[in-house]
Amino acid sequence: MLVGAAVGDAMGWPYERRDRTGSLPPLSQVSGRFFPWPRMAGSRFRPISEEIGSGEYSDDTQMLIAVARARLTSGDDWLHWLQRVEWPALLDYERGAGASVKRACRAWEKHGTAWGKRADDRAKYFSTGANGAAMRIAPHVIAHHEGSFGALATDVTSDAVTTHGHPRAILGALVHAYALWVSMRQPAPLAYGWLIEATLDGLKDWREPVWQGLDQSWLDAASKAFAPSYERVWDDTVLEVEDLLNSARTTLESGALSAPSSYLESQGLTRVKTRGSGTLCAVAAIYLAARSAASPERGISVPARQEGADTDTLASMTASLLGAGLGQEWLGSYGRTVQDGQLLATLAEKLLCPVSTVVPLPSPDEAARARSSFQEALNTVESGGSLLLPDRREARVVAREDLRSGEWGARRTQLLTSDGQNVFLIRGVHRAKTKPSDDVHPAPPDVSARLQGVYLPVADISRVKEALTSMGLSSTRYGNDWVSYENLVLRQLQVREKATDTPVAQLRVAVEDTPAVWERVRGMQFEGGLQRNGAAFWVRVDTYLIVAVNNAEPPVS
Repeated sequence: MLVGAAVGDAMGWPYERRDRTGSLPPLSQVSGRFFPWPRMAGSRFRPISEEIGSGEYSDDTQMLIAVARARLTSGDDWLHWLQRVEWPALLDYERGAGASVKRACRAWEKHGTAWGKRADDRAKYFSTGANGAAMRIAPHVIAHHEGSFGALATDVTSDAVTTHGHPRAILGALVHAYALWVSMRQPAPLAYGWLIEATLDGLKDWREPVWQGLDQSWLDAASKAFAPSYERVWDDTVLEVEDLLNSARTTLESGALSAPSSYLESQGLTRVKTRGSGTLCAVAAIYLAARSAASPERGISVPARQEGADTDTLASMTASLLGAGLGQEWLGSYGRTVQDGQLLATLAEKLLCPVSTVVPLPSPDEAARARSSFQEALNTVESGGSLLLPDRREARVVAREDLRSGEWGARRTQLLTSDGQNVFLIRGVHRAKTKPSDDVHPAPPDVSARLQGVYLPVADISRVKEALTSMGLSSTRYGNDWVSYENLVLRQLQVREKATDTPVAQLRVAVEDTPAVWERVRGMQFEGGLQRNGAAFWVRVDTYLIVAVNNAEPPVS
């Protein structure tokens, strides 16, 4: 189950954010194997390019391992270990964690709670209904594989609320946990569609409001965040999940006529605002697993490459379900070559048995000192040297390399822990030094900017897109009259733009302080104008060139 989750994660990660990856090889060249790929790490204004090795996984599997480690290290006190040790430490090495997860980790790092005390912190936390909780709960299922679902639901809920507060996140985690739990108990092979029926039959179990037994401070915060009550929103979300499961069943009943990619699109799994929903992803993973027991590899390859979807999480959750019901032999070479596959298999075996020896839980101050000591040691330890992680594992430095992306540089360190986990840390992001020049030029203004892309007008955008698609290029974003291929944006040429004085090209540039840059450019007597209430502007720097400046990702039209 854990190995399957990592395989799905590693298969889908290259396709998750196509606006932050370089060119990927054609599917015909990588069928049946992992491949290395370039990823844009860092922030939007401080991008750092790093090479992701074949089979390496993202934050999805990192958090799954953290949950397993908390259970195996601290036994019944796993929740406090997770809050006090694992979540703060995740900030040092996460690979793609979402904003809500990182916000929660920072809260636990400061000895607070994810739901906070201020109204704005509470609002952000309880609006978080994403899949970041569901993706990591498999270790709880293994630990409770012979017990009641009620005990499992209590642990899943306690885990989920450390980072997410909306019923969609918690119910998504519970529904996924229930599907994993019944799959482990069902002898293989799994019948077509069985998993959807089994999950619907378990409605009375996974709908139970286990959250009512949470800490009083959480209950008080929840009652303030939702009107008229949290329970009302919970019940509405239960009905929503039931409708989603019934829709999945109806789609499956249409058999070969129901293409899985069409189902994902119709359910909102490819729309930016809904693709990360905890409930949507949980039901979609159940649907994909229910129809793919006879061909499990295809069951994860479809979501892993579904354009517009949260590919790594959806493929990971689907693969974990297939692993729970079918074992891991079907993973083949993927299972043998995924990052830390042996560690994941070992963790799963250990979770099957009660924890016999536990490590004492550190106090908040002790946990903070352990992390500070680790960060200090990381700055001085040489390649081949050893250091102690905040979770008390020993690790060895196996590689260091300098990363460079445009004007930004950083240092990446790879650690190998004593139990076999590879950890990658990018630290020290800085402006990279450039080679000295004999030419004397005025020093550029101290602003942070990067070239976002280039507009290229075309006469027939539909035909151009059709041709490029046939060549194997996939668009990363698109609108009614434009389509983006990474940093190249093709835009439909309008009739009114055919005047001779219309620029034939446009550059997009992102800056940190748009008003300041606008004032500086306006003083140079260029033609231009403000847009988006001052958050963006355009300026004609040449007869045939316009530069559009903004501090947001979408193209400026």
